[in-house]
Amino acid sequence: MREPIASVQEPDHFHAASDPARPDRQPPPISRVVGVYQMVLRRALEHFFPDARLEFLGDRSFIDWDLSSDETYYRLHEYSDGVGVEIEWLGSRLSFLPGTASPLLATERRMIEVVVRAIDIRFRGLFNQELAHRFDRFHYPNEDLIVADYLDTVDSYRLPAAIEALRVAALSTYENRRVSTGALLLGTEDQIPGLIPGDRKGAPMFNARLTGIKGFHRLCDGVRTVFLVDRQGDLIRMIDIASWANEVQGTEPLEHPCPRVYVSHAKATRAGGHVVAVLTPAQEIKVFARGTMMFSYSDARWRLLDIPSKFAVWKEAIGTTGWPGLADTLFEAALNLGEARTGALFVVLRDPEESVPELIAPVDQIAAEEAFDDPEDPENLSPRHAKRALHHVVRGRKLSEIAPAVLESIASLDGAVVVDQNGRLLTFGAILRIAPEALELGRAFQGARTLAGQAASLHGPVLKVSEDGYLTMFLKGRRLWEL
Repeated sequence: MREPIASVQEPDHFHAASDPARPDRQPPPISRVVGVYQMVLRRALEHFFPDARLEFLGDRSFIDWDLSSDETYYRLHEYSDGVGVEIEWLGSRLSFLPGTASPLLATERRMIEVVVRAIDIRFRGLFNQELAHRFDRFHYPNEDLIVADYLDTVDSYRLPAAIEALRVAALSTYENRRVSTGALLLGTEDQIPGLIPGDRKGAPMFNARLTGIKGFHRLCDGVRTVFLVDRQGDLIRMIDIASWANEVQGTEPLEHPCPRVYVSHAKATRAGGHVVAVLTPAQEIKVFARGTMMFSYSDARWRLLDIPSKFAVWKEAIGTTGWPGLADTLFEAALNLGEARTGALFVVLRDPEESVPELIAPVDQIAAEEAFDDPEDPENLSPRHAKRALHHVVRGRKLSEIAPAVLESIASLDGAVVVDQNGRLLTFGAILRIAPEALELGRAFQGARTLAGQAASLHGPVLKVSEDGYLTMFLKGRRLWEL
């Protein structure tokens, strides 16, 4: 069992109330409420970390609590190996271990604390009538509130209200087509172009009630246009997101990678505390803040994307010995393909001389020069010659010479794109060879692309794009992260 760095000490304001002299004493009602909320905490953690391993290390039959709700009732303790944490809350201890062997990222550690604090506030709101916004905490789903708490927005209830509107809109159609829409929630109203006090006169609140208006579903598409919502939560106008972002935030490129179609959304949030929430054409809710895509809601759960940290892991694995733009080019292509719901596999080989014969069949290897006419039948190519004929479109070219749209097109073929660290294209659309030991290693996984990615990662870093939009990085036969 891992040992926490700091010893767990019981807070002074609650303690077990069992009395050996009174074995017939019944647990007070507060114990049952605590037990329910301990399960609520577990469900919330599992929502954001579905692969995590959660285990209650100890429990108390009932708790004597003084109902003083102004203090903190939770503590987090790091494990000595840095991989997981131990959570202490209201007399119970919960072990949290991530689904991978990699240590928790700083953002994931903060996410855990935000989840615990949100459930703690909701619990204390049952008893403390003076707790600020206690009723609002019960009006919205826990998970939406946790997203708003993590972003630390100006008004923590504007974002849950906007998310509720987008979620209801996702259940609707307009002229037999799925709805997409979005909103920019202002963090500050300083230097907002053209914003005048008269804009607020008669402005409706941006919430789920607007979805009952049929025309609401087609006013903004969420990609080019979004609604502008002020700090009071009022819908004050519509904007072109690209023009607004350039005018308010400038035209400088983004610091972190982002899907091409949502670059303006990320730019719009670079400064000023603005937040953008959109319902995409794929019926996924995305939240942008601090100049990057922060959260995504799909498959009935929220995902903390943390693109900056995960891109840093990818870039470190690629290294600095080859083409400097390799990590950025492949990562951005993967993001764009994920947004288009197109599966792909990118493999970067550390040692092509050794790995190419093991991983790529000769017919799939892009040769430096080759004649494609079949000497036996010049008018009709054999299957072997036909496959190699397609290599002509990119033969002898590096990724630095290939347009992003072209790279994404060849990556969309069934099979893998394999390059070396200098960006030299070794193959595309190739079905990779998988060694028997890699098959044994990947027995727990399902899906040919996942198995191929895991096996290929023994030769270098791999990015896998699923058709449901998920990105996964493999290295040395292990999954390092997913977004």
